[in-house]
Amino acid sequence: MRIGLIGTGTIGGGVVEILEAKALAYREKLGIDLELACICAKSEEEVAPYKAKGYKTTTDAMTMITDPSIHVIVELAGGYEMPRKWITAALENKKHVVTANKAMLAKYGHEVFPLAEKNNCHILFEAAVGGGIPIIRSMQEGFVGSEVEHLSCIINGTCNYILSRMGESGMSFDDALKEAQEKGFAERNPTFDIEGVDSAHKTAILSSLCSGKYVDFEKIHVTGVSKITAEDIANAKELGYKIKLLGIYERGEDGAVDARVHPCLVPNDHLLASVDGVINAVYLHCDNLGQTLQTGAGAGRLPTASAVVADLVSLARSTDKGSRKPLPMGWFNKENAAKLVPISETYSRYYLRFTTKDSYGVLASITGIFSQNEISIESIIQKDVKDPGKVSIVVISERTKESKMLTALEAIDSLSSVAEKSQMIRFLK
Repeated sequence: MRIGLIGTGTIGGGVVEILEAKALAYREKLGIDLELACICAKSEEEVAPYKAKGYKTTTDAMTMITDPSIHVIVELAGGYEMPRKWITAALENKKHVVTANKAMLAKYGHEVFPLAEKNNCHILFEAAVGGGIPIIRSMQEGFVGSEVEHLSCIINGTCNYILSRMGESGMSFDDALKEAQEKGFAERNPTFDIEGVDSAHKTAILSSLCSGKYVDFEKIHVTGVSKITAEDIANAKELGYKIKLLGIYERGEDGAVDARVHPCLVPNDHLLASVDGVINAVYLHCDNLGQTLQTGAGAGRLPTASAVVADLVSLARSTDKGSRKPLPMGWFNKENAAKLVPISETYSRYYLRFTTKDSYGVLASITGIFSQNEISIESIIQKDVKDPGKVSIVVISERTKESKMLTALEAIDSLSSVAEKSQMIRFLK
């Protein structure tokens, strides 16, 4: 199987490294021959080290894509528009595709998956979600005897590292982010990660696989972790919880899909609570299988490259004589779009933190607003804060509808006695 590789960055370089080390073993033990036929990057400078090793190289991906001697295109360049163009061209040229590009798949999967099915081509994307965790193959093949009723995933290592360090050391969000950047766990511009966009891409793909419907990542609710404070982390710890950024899928009524990304309070005895640092995890509850948890490195040079190579091995075995057909993904299209449950229609218990003036009647005003909106309170804790004349009030609500909670918080935030915008974090069910 002759391979054309687009992208020589961290993951692309890792793919070359693994193929150089293992290609002979694959030939001897599996009977497959993976040949890296051409390597493409943006500049001659980037491909020069590979040209020096004797590889055929190019800076024009389309010449490689239209080369009839190449059987599969591996796209590891990242971004939206150019990968969309390359993958579309590859499929139109009857070439199989392996990619780690969750952003492109989340945004344009509704175009490329039906095109692949039309042309009887494979698109394999294990490395797009969860890095080295084989969650895509598990959901496409391993769990077909069950239906996923609930999925919760820690799917962004940057956010998990930041929240873990805040819990371990009591440091602020900004300090934990700076440490993550210094250690190479966060980008210079971390917005994509800390505001939940990366998690939304992956959660939309997983939710689509769970439901068999196209879940548009641009329509799911997303809240990141940049507003989480050391105080919130400490309060959660006292309550017996950890705060995690979760991607969530729930099977709703009448085929509806509840898909969202936001911080959650996870109880210490839950399987996800022990997943710390840059590790990723996907927790599922299935009707026949019950609970299952898959964990592993969610990013990094070799873990992600390993997933790409695993897809190549699977593809080589699938496309031999008497091979199986590509897994059907043509249902991932706009005509088969999921009916999404609005976040306002969901139910949860809530952690709420109010910073107020230390004055008479404040607590009565807050509880009165909750009562007016038919929200029951489980517990109230009042704490002193560093600023003189202010107090922190932590409220844990009973399970209630989100729309009622948002109405109540809007009214509370408008009180003259409330000094800062309220904090709201949902509990994991």
